[in-house]
Amino acid sequence: MRHLRRPFSPSLTCSALLLAGFAHADNKGFDVKTLEALGYSTEVADFFNREARFLPGTNHVTIVVNAANIYTLDAPFDAAGQLCMDAELLSTLKLRASPHGTQCVPVATLWPDAEVQHYPGQFRVTLMLPEAAFDPAKKNDHIETGGHAALLNYTLYTQKITGQNNDFHFTQGQLEPGLNIKNWVIRNRSHFSRGLNSNEFRSESLYAARTFESQHSMVKIGQFNSSSEAFSGLPIRGVELSSDSAQTQSSALIVPIEGVANTNATVEIRQRGRLIYRTLVPAGPFSLRQVNQFTNGLPAEVTLLEEDGQRHQFSIASAIDPNSHQEATTYQMAVGRYHNPIASIDDEPAHKPLLGMGEVAFSPKARQRYMAAALASSDYQNIMFKASHTSLQGHWVSGSISAVNAKRPHDNASAAPSLTTARPSYKGAQLEIQGQTVLMSGLSAALSAQYRSQNFISPDEAFGGYFWRATNPDSGRLRYAASASLTWSHPRWGAFSYVATQNRYHEKKGSDVTQMLSSNHQWGRASLNFSLQKSSFSTHSAYASLSFPLGRGSISNRAQYVAEALTLGSSYQGRLGDNHGYTIGATKSEHEQRYSGTLNMNTALAQLSASASANNRDSRSLSLTASGSIAYANHSFATSAQPIGDTFALIKVPKQSNLKIQAPGTSAALTNPFGTAILARIRPYSPVLAQIDTKTLPLNRRLNSTTTHLLLARGTVATKTFTVTETRQLLLSVRTLQGQAVSTGASVLSMDGQFLSTVVGDGNIMLTNKEIGQPIRIKAANISECVVHYEAPKNFDPNTDYEAIDAVCR
Repeated sequence: MRHLRRPFSPSLTCSALLLAGFAHADNKGFDVKTLEALGYSTEVADFFNREARFLPGTNHVTIVVNAANIYTLDAPFDAAGQLCMDAELLSTLKLRASPHGTQCVPVATLWPDAEVQHYPGQFRVTLMLPEAAFDPAKKNDHIETGGHAALLNYTLYTQKITGQNNDFHFTQGQLEPGLNIKNWVIRNRSHFSRGLNSNEFRSESLYAARTFESQHSMVKIGQFNSSSEAFSGLPIRGVELSSDSAQTQSSALIVPIEGVANTNATVEIRQRGRLIYRTLVPAGPFSLRQVNQFTNGLPAEVTLLEEDGQRHQFSIASAIDPNSHQEATTYQMAVGRYHNPIASIDDEPAHKPLLGMGEVAFSPKARQRYMAAALASSDYQNIMFKASHTSLQGHWVSGSISAVNAKRPHDNASAAPSLTTARPSYKGAQLEIQGQTVLMSGLSAALSAQYRSQNFISPDEAFGGYFWRATNPDSGRLRYAASASLTWSHPRWGAFSYVATQNRYHEKKGSDVTQMLSSNHQWGRASLNFSLQKSSFSTHSAYASLSFPLGRGSISNRAQYVAEALTLGSSYQGRLGDNHGYTIGATKSEHEQRYSGTLNMNTALAQLSASASANNRDSRSLSLTASGSIAYANHSFATSAQPIGDTFALIKVPKQSNLKIQAPGTSAALTNPFGTAILARIRPYSPVLAQIDTKTLPLNRRLNSTTTHLLLARGTVATKTFTVTETRQLLLSVRTLQGQAVSTGASVLSMDGQFLSTVVGDGNIMLTNKEIGQPIRIKAANISECVVHYEAPKNFDPNTDYEAIDAVCR
């Protein structure tokens, strides 16, 4: 017996589909004599004579339900070639469960008024069903709630540098354990670090949150950063009630954070001393516009850690693009006490007064937004007004003004205030403006600026005690910060940008100014980049690079001039499959040669990165990063390479690993060895379509569907399970005892006379699943009826569509 694997010919189904196309030509049926002359038996005419129908068994078809929902899947068809409904198909089509249990019954049995149209030639079925057929709990407009989970998000980073003069080893981690219980979201955020002559662990936040859909509001209790936009997410211990916009906050900065790295480097961004973003950048200029967890209106400190241990720090003032903010009326109110999660015990002020804050934002007209806010305690009051306007042409401007009245707190919180002792009073103001305009085709400009009067005290300075503890509180305090950019792009000539930042301080002459001019030119996959940077607090630099494709990757050659020293470098960036990448490179300067390599892996378990470098002066660097999440959710264990948000979904494709799951608004996920993946951040209250990429699915596996709809309330943990069916197909090449191929068009019948298919091509018969191994017989107009004898293979290769063997009909 020969076992063959060869491409499947479309002729295997052509005959049946052509006959099906003539099924309802007229009531006279087929011309039996003509069929016999062509080699077809009368069973073929009997089967296709009445109406269009599919072959019995399972067929891969597209089902259109009420002209609105489209499903492409494997569907069952009964002995008459009509679509029938089993429990699995009913669930996939979001229909009510059948009273007949697992039995596959005709559509008309369940809903007599239903209309069914079969189009075998197009592999399509259309259904018109009554509303009573749909399961209300599964319809797309039903918001899903509930679910439970225990989870841990983590980011671990370690770096070790060894050299002739010093050794440096630093380890840092961020942990976020949490629970989801009946749409309550409980989260803790902790940070630990070891190295730099200190060991530290601190808990930055711990809170419980719950959304109340009927009021479109969310309550939060515990230690957290408030959702106040006006007061830049002030950290408090207390309770907050705010609008639940159910929108993903924009993290796109008006003016990007830009700089130049001398080597492969780590960029860290902090606000209020808390690390909010970290990323690895290659040698050369970098630009960061998408910064997660960036708090609007709060200065940010940027640290650049080079491979050789050098650190560069600078501050920036930027803002988030307000075009993404919702237009509905929103509010926020909170009561509590200020809490700085990064302050040491000695730095905590003795007196922490109770404070209250509130804000309301509204849009009286389209593309206009106004906000009023206030914060008050016994020693500090702050009011703020803000307005913004956008145009259809892409222009927008936003401005705000804040006024502050503050008094120095009592040195001893337990002592009664003295009526005769006057406490200093500080009255100040802050002005902010941001904007972006399109000057002409391809040319745009953006600006972000902030001015603070000498007596303006921010909420962090007042409640954190920084201003009151300082010997000279005005020394080094920000007076003015601004950043601006000008960008021009052209399809032929490329893109040019100019970015400038300036910081001025009270009681300090001069200002810190940084300017950066860059250009980019693209020709297919090849690119040429230039960059110039000038700074008043660091050395000037220039950079140029040329990148072009090479094999499955790309090679980049660069030249960098920093501190009157020229460095030349070259690197190759390649991929090892869809989820693995690597970079190898070398640099040379007057005093140093350095070699480096980086490996990145995105797996179903975690996102991993390793980087190593060495130079000719016995200096070596090694850094490792691991990030991801683990969860026990809805009685299933799952992992993800992405941090889990407050609303997420488990996708289960049993025993099918390394399948990519994609959905709008969240990162793609991979199924783990158990076939489970996590869509880590689902946008609540918005319909989301999750899709399975079947490129890595074995060829003999079929899914009941490749899509699923999600509509989740905030805090919901959803589970969607797909059914996997192993489809075995066996192609028989049937010969008579004389060695001749069975004639095309002969009927293939079961032993009880049920029509199965016809012989096509060179004596070919395709058997699927349960048909394999069952005795079959062939009936033709010009030969005697015979029984097919064959030996079915014990194993089917999952990487082929079907197995092929020889058979004898006798």
